[in-house]
Amino acid sequence: MIPGHKGYVKTSIFFTTYDSSVANEIYGNIASKYKVLNYVRSRVVKELYFIEVEGNVKGFVEELLKGRVIWYKVDVLEFK
Repeated sequence: MIPGHKGYVKTSIFFTTYDSSVANEIYGNIASKYKVLNYVRSRVVKELYFIEVEGNVKGFVEELLKGRVIWYKVDVLEFK
């Protein structure tokens, strides 16, 4: 699929954790199964992380994050 075209789906994942090793482990688990488009740690709020993944991975990610991070938000964007 071509990014931004009809039928393209991506998932945006935002989460906070004080432990960078937990963030790196979460990233590694996601990257081993899915195509990661972007991985960023905020320069302003060091505990905030952002990962963007191709496809709809909401269920997988929510199970991965539950109980491991302070807060998270998962958004699925589908181009129609």
